Amino acid sequence: MNVDEMQKKLSQKATKEPEHHFENLYGLLCNVNWLRVAAHETLRNKGSETAGIDGMTKSNFLGDLEGNIIQLKEALKAKTFEPMPVRRVYIPKANSEKKRPLGIPTLFDRIVQNALRMILEPIWEADFSKHSYGFRPNRSTYDCITYLEKRLLGSSGATYQWVIEGDIASYFDTIPHRRLIKAVKRRVADRNIRDLLWKFLRAGVMYRDKMQETLTGTPQGGIVSPLLANIYLHELDRYMESNYLSLSHEKRRGRRNRGLANFLYARYADDWVVLCNGTKTQALAMKEELKGVLKEQGLELSEEKTKVTHIKDGFDFLGYRIIRSIGTSGKMVPKVHIPEKAVKRFRQEIKRKLNPSSTNEAANAKITALNQLIRGWCEYYRHSNNPGKTFDKLDYVLYWEMSHWLGTKYKIRISRVLRRFSRDNTLGTKTRKLIKLNEYKAKRSVAKTWHNPYTEPEKVKEEKERIKRESLFSYNQSWQGNEDRQGSSDLRDDVILTKGTICALNLPDICESKGNPLHPSEVEIDHVIPRARFKDPKEADRMGNLQPVCTPCHRAKTKTDSKVLSRMR
Repeated sequence: MNVDEMQKKLSQKATKEPEHHFENLYGLLCNVNWLRVAAHETLRNKGSETAGIDGMTKSNFLGDLEGNIIQLKEALKAKTFEPMPVRRVYIPKANSEKKRPLGIPTLFDRIVQNALRMILEPIWEADFSKHSYGFRPNRSTYDCITYLEKRLLGSSGATYQWVIEGDIASYFDTIPHRRLIKAVKRRVADRNIRDLLWKFLRAGVMYRDKMQETLTGTPQGGIVSPLLANIYLHELDRYMESNYLSLSHEKRRGRRNRGLANFLYARYADDWVVLCNGTKTQALAMKEELKGVLKEQGLELSEEKTKVTHIKDGFDFLGYRIIRSIGTSGKMVPKVHIPEKAVKRFRQEIKRKLNPSSTNEAANAKITALNQLIRGWCEYYRHSNNPGKTFDKLDYVLYWEMSHWLGTKYKIRISRVLRRFSRDNTLGTKTRKLIKLNEYKAKRSVAKTWHNPYTEPEKVKEEKERIKRESLFSYNQSWQGNEDRQGSSDLRDDVILTKGTICALNLPDICESKGNPLHPSEVEIDHVIPRARFKDPKEADRMGNLQPVCTPCHRAKTKTDSKVLSRMR
């Protein structure tokens, strides 16, 4: 079976027949090729090495890849597959000392959820509103922000003075299960698919060896959860479209002539905004109207977080600050800024990475971790107005924070740090340099025509790459520069500089380089005499005991060394 072709057919059918109820979908889930693609995509995710309650990781799964896929297929075909409870952990909440729960499903459950997503998403992409941007293929935060910015431009945009910043209280935890399955049923007639979704919804949560039931909400950390959340809020999108967004220019003008307000709307997952070109009273009335719409769906509008704000005061949305103020032409124009709280959070993250207690870590590892942070943050905020000014200020902060960290690490004065580590107006070692934020120039997001990624894949290939590259940065996934063996990356670079990149072992029928230089990223560092033979690890890490090797030779030697050590014990 060609998975891409089947997804295309599903989406084409859904587009041509908006009322069609899809049957016989469960057979796709039991197809080996379908599960193989789902497994491949799931295992490619960084989180695949994190185990659920069954302890299964990517490495374990790959140990018998085909056998595990066949096992899944047979369980699904026999309808004996039962999702397991997700393992709950708590991670720091952005901009807060509080922690938020994160669910980790088992790897088998993640693969089946991904296989379900691969069936449902092509169908629902034909239905979803163009005003919905979150957790959808070929849609991003930039598209959402660009839409709002363009609508606030010009004379017509200037009339939208009031902004309703919407927030649904604990949305992902409070979605009613029966109503959600009923929403899925509008398109999916296959009872087996709905029954499996129900099992995932009710699988429960395991925390500190205690089982907790899940009677509302979508599976925490589940691959299919964002899609289910969008399916449930599709009713809110439809309400806004049918009543306000699809009105013709004449009808909008007629409403204004009668003293009624018009509205614009954009939603990213459970975050949404409504722009009003009427009075504050009319904006407040719309807030109450939407509160009632959500209540009918069993959801609650957060009174504390849902605000009605004037556009001149600005509002925060998706990590940006949008405001209308005087531009260079002297006219009022919309502007997209980097919020002060985002700058503060970035500075806090720098301090966290460069904490004095982390000076045992390798300088190269620390630079790599900081560069990852800088790339993600700058890619996201280069789309704002005049980001260079903020980038310059943060470059100054980063330069001196890194200088002090290096001074503490090597116990030297700042003047000596600058002489030793200055590289092209930044800091660096012999092999790596700290990226400067001002290397990232301002880049304006351009409004684009949306194409269904399943029916027109050739038109969205480039956009997929852009969204992947410029995806919303997550501090929670930001590496701190800590290593399993402290200082190993500095040691690795020293070996490469001193001894080159030719495999020192060059084992017959094993070595992949065959005496040719390896790319530095392919080089592994081997201890001639295993570290376990030394009482003092520093002696094991002296240059004379280290050599560059290729991966296959390194594995072979490690295997031999392990056998020798086990006999000695």
